[in-house]
Amino acid sequence: MEDKKVSVIIPIHEYNDDMKEMVMRAVKSVPSEYFLYVICGNPEISSDDLSFMLEEHQLGAVVSPNYGKKVAVVSSSFSSLVNYAFEELKGSDIEWSYILEYDDEFNSLWFDEVKREHTDKPDVSVFMPLTEIVDFESGKFLSYGNEAPWASSFSNEIGYIDNESLQQFFDFYLTGSIFNLRDWTYVGGLKESFKLTFWYEFLLRLTHNDKKAYVIPKLGYKHYVNRPNSLHMNVAKEMDAEESQWWYNLALEEYTYKKDRKKEYNKENN
Repeated sequence: MEDKKVSVIIPIHEYNDDMKEMVMRAVKSVPSEYFLYVICGNPEISSDDLSFMLEEHQLGAVVSPNYGKKVAVVSSSFSSLVNYAFEELKGSDIEWSYILEYDDEFNSLWFDEVKREHTDKPDVSVFMPLTEIVDFESGKFLSYGNEAPWASSFSNEIGYIDNESLQQFFDFYLTGSIFNLRDWTYVGGLKESFKLTFWYEFLLRLTHNDKKAYVIPKLGYKHYVNRPNSLHMNVAKEMDAEESQWWYNLALEEYTYKKDRKKEYNKENN
């Protein structure tokens, strides 16, 4: 896995001055030798506003597909921004890409661990980290994420996530992971119509198509939760338990289809 063939995608649905410290913390956790691809969904944002992100990087691009255009190219949803970035990287020298949320950060040791594991496991499509879950306001450690595949009875092969185990367990954190671009494209990327469980459906579809996801047993990523206006907090405010369950069930129904069939929740009909 050559450094020059690795990128880090940071999707940003909007940007304001209050976010600068968080974004800078995230950017500083990325090795300077990796291509940094910042994808912005805010149609009002300019490249100048975000140029500070690239100051410490040898390679990088700030891309705002809506900026300067009368018609929006993508929506500002997380899934659409990530899909756009992967699509733009096709045809480049990039073969692998991490996804970093702008309010999270990498552990500096994570990148060397990925290189070592990739050498031993060249057939893996997604390498996932053990993730520290941290409260945004207090900075207090809450729990670990992605540790389940290292329980001896979880899956057929320790450390791996298979389709059978996913039928029973869905609580995984995919940001911080590194994805093979070819395999991402092959399985169809994220389904943008999913308001919830889009990562769960992706893992189901990935493993259904005989691609491998592996959790490296090292702390590689710090994920902050309970941040006001975060995706999770906004969904929690807007979505009741009945709708949440509907999206979970839909993931189990739709993962056999590579294309997004764009099903919508309707409270009266579901």
